[in-house]
Amino acid sequence: MLRACYAAACLAAFCLTLGSPLPAEACSVCLAGDPVFSTHGTSAQQEGDLSLYIQLQGWRKDSGLLPHEEEEPGHEEEHEESGMERNRSQRLDMFLSWTPTDRFTVTLDVPIAFNEIEEIEEGESQTNRLKGLGDVAITGSYVLWRDREVLPSTSIEGRFFLKAPTGRTSRERGGFVDPHLQTGTGSWDFGVGVSGVHRFESGSFYASAFYRENTEADFDGLDYEYGDVVLLNAAVEIPLGHALGNSALDWITIGGELNFRWADFDRVEGERFDDSGGTIVYATPSVRMRLPFEFAGHPVSARLAVQIPVSSSSLNGFQDEKEVWSVGLFVPF
Repeated sequence: MLRACYAAACLAAFCLTLGSPLPAEACSVCLAGDPVFSTHGTSAQQEGDLSLYIQLQGWRKDSGLLPHEEEEPGHEEEHEESGMERNRSQRLDMFLSWTPTDRFTVTLDVPIAFNEIEEIEEGESQTNRLKGLGDVAITGSYVLWRDREVLPSTSIEGRFFLKAPTGRTSRERGGFVDPHLQTGTGSWDFGVGVSGVHRFESGSFYASAFYRENTEADFDGLDYEYGDVVLLNAAVEIPLGHALGNSALDWITIGGELNFRWADFDRVEGERFDDSGGTIVYATPSVRMRLPFEFAGHPVSARLAVQIPVSSSSLNGFQDEKEVWSVGLFVPF
């Protein structure tokens, strides 16, 4: 209990050092950040390792109303004057990572979505909710280079990503199908990327770049395509015990990230949706804690993080995004 309280205090203090949350804008279904870093930090699995990471995220986002089936695409500015869409959602991800051979790790992501959208128009509001299985994805990571075979201080990985349309896309609420409310995107999406780690005396530095292409989907007669995405991330992790020379703090690691995201416009029936796409940057303080128990002889750890929007230099239309919080539990086998 004392450790948990101390970790919460550290997280709060670390957040304050990065400044207060600033209103920013969201762009698409793709969240900023790097799930591989959230799962493993700057460490890498060894051959034969298997691990489970369970993460719960929550976010808030306001934007212009999405054109409904009966509305003409391309008239979002007129529609925005009389209404807005308020998204309050959570997502539970279960990441299962396996390293069958040296250098190669494959991660399966099974998400459960809890979506809530309130539509506010001409002084009236309607709230709709959907929950269920999201789109299952698989990520492969391969170590392209490392400075030594055992305990490398510097390494570079290549990545590939594939998402399948396993989430439902045709459930109606309020008499229409809202793509933003569905638990899946209805599309096969793919991406490639690269990441690197460098360990120094008191901590580790991590960086990654990723491109994701989202393909068109049919939401019960409404053609909708989320914009393609570029993600850039830079992060530092510092084990407090080692950095401060105090072994009593070996169980806690603090981290800080910058998460950049650019997204293209979403498209409705081939026409761009003006309240989507653009650039945003987040500052993300985090804390990893080794918990005082083990599973199958391996230490279990928890991670807390908050993505704080600090820049929205080139976002499109009416969008307003608040912080994104996450809580994770890492269980190695």
